[in-house]
Amino acid sequence: MVKSVDKVYEVIKNNYSNDWVNTKEIANAVGLSRNVISIYLSQLYKDGKLIKQNSRPVLWKLAQKDQPFQNIIGYSGSLKEIVKKCQESIVYPPNGFPLIITGPSGVGKSFLAKNIYEEAKKLHVIDKDAKFITLNAADYANNPELLSSVLFGYKKGAFTGANEDTLGLLDQADKGYFFLDEVHRLPKESQEKLFSLLDSGRFYPLGENEAAHQVNVRFIFATTEELNNFLLKTFVRRVPLNVALPAFKDRPLTERLSLIFNAFKEEARRTERQLHVENSVIERLTKNDAPGNIGAVENSVKLLCASAYTDNSYAKDIYIGHDAVEDNCVVINKEFDVNNYAPIKDSEYKLLQRLHEELVMDIGNNKDISDHILLLMKFLREVQYLKDTSLIDSIKTKVDSGIKDVLNKKYGIKLQLSYSEFEQLCFGISIYYFVQNNKFNMDKMFKNFEETYPRTMYIYQQFLKSINVDEQFQKFNTPWLFLLFKDKISLIESVQYTGIILAHGDSTATSIQSVVNNLCGNYIFEAFDMPIDISIYEINRYVQKYIKNQKDNDHKGIFVLFDMGSLTQMFSEIKKYSNCELLVINNVTTATALDVGIRIQRNDSFKQITKAANQFGLASGTQYYEGLSDSSNIVVSCMSGVGLSEEIKRMMLDSLSNKFEIITMDYKDLKQTLENHEQKFFDKTKFVVTTTDITTNLDINIINIYDIMEKDGYERFEKLLVSSGEQEPNIESLMNKMLKFFTIEGIKDRLQFLNPDVVIDEVQLITQKYQDYYDISLDGKTKLNLYMHLSLMIERMLVNSRKQDNPSVTFDDDKEKEFYSVSRTIFKGIELKYNFTVNDYEISLMYQLLHFYI
Repeated sequence: MVKSVDKVYEVIKNNYSNDWVNTKEIANAVGLSRNVISIYLSQLYKDGKLIKQNSRPVLWKLAQKDQPFQNIIGYSGSLKEIVKKCQESIVYPPNGFPLIITGPSGVGKSFLAKNIYEEAKKLHVIDKDAKFITLNAADYANNPELLSSVLFGYKKGAFTGANEDTLGLLDQADKGYFFLDEVHRLPKESQEKLFSLLDSGRFYPLGENEAAHQVNVRFIFATTEELNNFLLKTFVRRVPLNVALPAFKDRPLTERLSLIFNAFKEEARRTERQLHVENSVIERLTKNDAPGNIGAVENSVKLLCASAYTDNSYAKDIYIGHDAVEDNCVVINKEFDVNNYAPIKDSEYKLLQRLHEELVMDIGNNKDISDHILLLMKFLREVQYLKDTSLIDSIKTKVDSGIKDVLNKKYGIKLQLSYSEFEQLCFGISIYYFVQNNKFNMDKMFKNFEETYPRTMYIYQQFLKSINVDEQFQKFNTPWLFLLFKDKISLIESVQYTGIILAHGDSTATSIQSVVNNLCGNYIFEAFDMPIDISIYEINRYVQKYIKNQKDNDHKGIFVLFDMGSLTQMFSEIKKYSNCELLVINNVTTATALDVGIRIQRNDSFKQITKAANQFGLASGTQYYEGLSDSSNIVVSCMSGVGLSEEIKRMMLDSLSNKFEIITMDYKDLKQTLENHEQKFFDKTKFVVTTTDITTNLDINIINIYDIMEKDGYERFEKLLVSSGEQEPNIESLMNKMLKFFTIEGIKDRLQFLNPDVVIDEVQLITQKYQDYYDISLDGKTKLNLYMHLSLMIERMLVNSRKQDNPSVTFDDDKEKEFYSVSRTIFKGIELKYNFTVNDYEISLMYQLLHFYI
């Protein structure tokens, strides 16, 4: 049976996986009273399933389980890269590799070493029973021989007092970790023995010359000194990794606070008291720059607690500081969460709240951007004391990189920030790390900025994302947009179109985007580099999300340039979610993108840009209308290939009045287009001509070209063309051309001597003479059979003109005799031309073909 506390945990997990949430919200979601929920939350906190933030109200969040080195303050902050390197030293096959931890006294070198050992056990690269052996070389600085014996062990009789074989610390550390602190105090002889051990895994105890000891030890060294000043180069070269821990004063303010709170928490646990620490005490401790670093801070905290405890040892609550009252102190007990604490007070929150409200109001009143900047500068001046140099320096590096890689290189925006302006921007961004995000609902301001400065906000968010991917970070830092872009905002917002470049490959689209945006000196295009095997629907997810961000309803139009794919599909998919005018250009190049970009920048009309795009040449297809075409059209799609479709299109253009656009499509594309679109898409399509039958739920006429050769099919074909305004003689001309074409296609491989293109004219003339004489109209299928038969007959006559082995034939009734006489007259022309005589047998075959019609 599922416990109630587990149900509460599941509700938080499913509904607030990455969010801070207060007790009341959880109570409402679970449907229990606040008091009962508080009990369950406290239990989950004790079990390590939740973390809490000591704010008002108290906030709860899911604990991130199994984060590497998660009990080291700064593991995901200033020590993130150090932690990553330490992990690499643990997991690198087959047995990791040694490392040296450097840094001044008291920065946590020993603590990091022990955590590396614990992490190695957690990752199962060493046994859970493997040992962590520690030696401080400074303890033996005046007795190098004793150090060597302790380190390497010794053989009985190696020196006076060596009464038995004794294992050294290295033997004890076999299959585990050996931490050698103050390694710079190690004598050169011992260093030489150590680097030999690092090479071979073998060493000789003191007094032993024959049997080497073989061990598998992972080494961690630590020193407060410069490596090259005290250690042999040959030794240093064998230790590939050096990580330098920063001094306490060089850690970000948030981490300094966490370290201070951790020290107070330890004293609260030790004294079993609740500590009320005045804010000014905490502020003084954050500025501690004593040589002992974290150790010195911990000692200062211990002395403060000891003094307060001595004055009031029987009280459950101990007050540290002269003015440790409720609104001016931090309450710390043994369950206090040392992380996620906001170091600013209510007065600063009020300043921030006022800043947000005034910005929203001024934007609504259309005040000048310079007025917004003055508001921001005033706020920063009022909170100068929050400046954290180390935090700001780390932000500067990221901001500088974001400006170069995102704004300059990608979007072509060249900023002109002075040093002081750059400093102000970084200070403003740093304030995020001091606040409790739940204090502010940024949605209103964020939406206000998006609506007022949609294009600037978009690239600003891309810039902020390059600094920190956290969504709350990006929302909270919305106001500093004015400090970053200043007078560039009007330039960025002046672009009235949405431009998108899509291309397959790792950097094809972004390369074109970078060139065009930089040459235009403005953000014209966004680009998306896509995998080679991406589908049209996945591509459109990119486009849809971007257009939604761009608030395209306020724009004059959208231009989508892509490298390959179905022009029609791309257009119709985008049109599903955008009401703007749309131009889609296929086979994008830098030149075409630049041409469109320049026209967008100078604010040409949509029609002007479209007209220019249509002149890019056959290599670049364009579409700017909704549906298969913006004019009346006939679709031709032959299963046998585009070549046949193009030939039929040519015959149509030659014969008909050109009132229609003739569109050829690959057969597979036609089927997909019919399946994926609604009736409206084919509104201007008169009919579809194919070489096979296709079924569809759409109300669209589809004609098999071979059916046209028969009477019913031809009449349907003719009716469709006539109802569309086509003239009957033109339709007849088209029919004759198609018959001629299909005859030539049918006989070209069967005629050995005659030229099909020449003989077809002869057979068409013969057929027409029969129709004229008997006053009949043959259907296409009969004509096609006649054309085929006559073409092959003429070649047979040429080949067999001297042979007399044909069966004798008699024409008995008057109808047959008349046909025989008429045929002799009709064939007279080709007999003279080719010097043969059409025999009676061939005339009788002709009679069999035509006797139903005469």
